Amino acid sequence: MSDEVKLALAADLAEAADRAVVDEIMTAPKPGLVDPLGQGCHADMDLRTFLQSADAIRRFWHSQAMVGLSGMSCESALPILRSTGIEMEASMFAATCGINTHKGLIYLMSLLLYGAGFSLYNGMPLSPEAVAAFASSAVKGTVEKELLPLRLRSDVNGMTHGEKLFMLHGVTGIRGEAEAGFPSILNAGLPAFKDAISAGAGRNEASLAALLAIMEVNEDSNVIHRGGFDFWMREYRGMVREAREKFDPLSGCYNAILDLEKFFMLRRVSPGGAADLLSCTLFLDKITSPTCQQ
Repeated sequence: MSDEVKLALAADLAEAADRAVVDEIMTAPKPGLVDPLGQGCHADMDLRTFLQSADAIRRFWHSQAMVGLSGMSCESALPILRSTGIEMEASMFAATCGINTHKGLIYLMSLLLYGAGFSLYNGMPLSPEAVAAFASSAVKGTVEKELLPLRLRSDVNGMTHGEKLFMLHGVTGIRGEAEAGFPSILNAGLPAFKDAISAGAGRNEASLAALLAIMEVNEDSNVIHRGGFDFWMREYRGMVREAREKFDPLSGCYNAILDLEKFFMLRRVSPGGAADLLSCTLFLDKITSPTCQQ
């Protein structure tokens, strides 16, 4: 594969990633989340904040895809991806005046861009399973290396929210999701999206169906941090399951989602982790569609 071809492929992957990020932002109505209809549970951010963030990180996606297209091994890729990820976070915070809009997404999407690039480097047709497998291989052992040692500490002072949740409840968050091979996407989000599209739903409604499917199964540290572990275990997932059963992406009726939104607003619950995984779902759909494969 020539350098020119690699650069062109990286540009295509980067464009797909950026498009997926923006498509997630514009999907509405998203319960508890920022969208074109409102700020959800967030008083400190709005649609403009997210669009500014997407614009700030856009130029870096190409570099993450090139790590895979260069043929870098799964064992060597993570430090390079993380180095660029740190730059992306700095650019994001500068654009949003210090507000964390896409930190989790930067981690997840960077891995999937690597997985897609590495698939192409090896001459493999893009498939969600192959891309996710290579992406997951890049973070193999991360939970053991980065989270398990926390249990040797005597207190949680100075830990991030995610680290505290692991210490208190064993929640592995996006690290666990990525290392497990992105099951919330492959087993929930992507099938729900494709089923809705096949049935005749528009992409916005299919995205909402995918979001609800992800919310039902994903270990969302944002929800757990805001609502509490017991709320996530005993109430949240059941409420999401009920909303998912009621929501028909072909009906044009959003009452089930709007009812969920009302409750989330009262509890200040925002499923930000599920939103990040929706972006990744849309990315995988874009790059594995028949048109993209051609």
